[in-house]
Amino acid sequence: MLKTFRPFQFFLISCAIASLCSLLFGAEHNWVLIGCCILILAAGLPHGAFDFYIIANLYANKSFVLAIIGYLVLIAATVLLWWSSANIFLTAFLCYSAFHFGDSDWPMSCKLQKTAWGLAIITLPCLLAPQQVTILFTLVLGIAPAPLITSGMGYLAIPAVLLCGMKMGDEPPHIATLPLLSSYALVCALGGALIAFTCYFAFLHGPHHLQRWRLKLPNSRYLAVYLLSFFVFSIIALLVILAPEFNPQNTTSVSMTAGNSAIQYTFVALAALTVPHMTFLYIASKHR
Repeated sequence: MLKTFRPFQFFLISCAIASLCSLLFGAEHNWVLIGCCILILAAGLPHGAFDFYIIANLYANKSFVLAIIGYLVLIAATVLLWWSSANIFLTAFLCYSAFHFGDSDWPMSCKLQKTAWGLAIITLPCLLAPQQVTILFTLVLGIAPAPLITSGMGYLAIPAVLLCGMKMGDEPPHIATLPLLSSYALVCALGGALIAFTCYFAFLHGPHHLQRWRLKLPNSRYLAVYLLSFFVFSIIALLVILAPEFNPQNTTSVSMTAGNSAIQYTFVALAALTVPHMTFLYIASKHR
């Protein structure tokens, strides 16, 4: 039994620590928001930057240059969608993320169980911390989201979790899924949506995803991963500092402004990178 949960030990430990700290100290602190954003970026940027090696493994010469241009075009199109149609951007990003989480975390499972897992990760915060989710969506979009987005996704949480634990066809469910989702749900209830998602993304999805692709491309060097990650992180930090509301002289509001801006730019950057990331992973899987 312990062997089954060993790959997820850091996620389970992070959930226990987050739940305990939320009970003892509360979770409504701006420094907590900034810390969560830093952890999300630290986990997400390297496994996104590894796309450079995946593309290099797929293409050469002119085709590689065209692929990089296509990657940048997809990033620009995602940012443009966020700027022009916020609610469509949010809905598409959540659906894309749910598919990616399921496909990446449980690559050997059937499609229905993959979909159920991804939906559970997205919808459990909507069920257990709807007010905070609405606030987060508002910060990311810059406008209040459509009311049905949060409430509607919350209704999907329970059937998604139940599907994760059901036997489908000849393949039994993974024994770890329900305990992992229970730990995730506990953090959602005690610490809120952002802390729970940080535990999942920084200590389960990001490291496992990067490790899997490193094993597939063992001869890849990692210098580009760190350089690209640092470059994107620096841009996000610069955007936070240059935000119109950011005033370092006003010490009473600087952390609140920095926290709000960090949440917005962190999740817009994740969305902009997720679309080309998933596109080229799909191409790579077809050429496996």
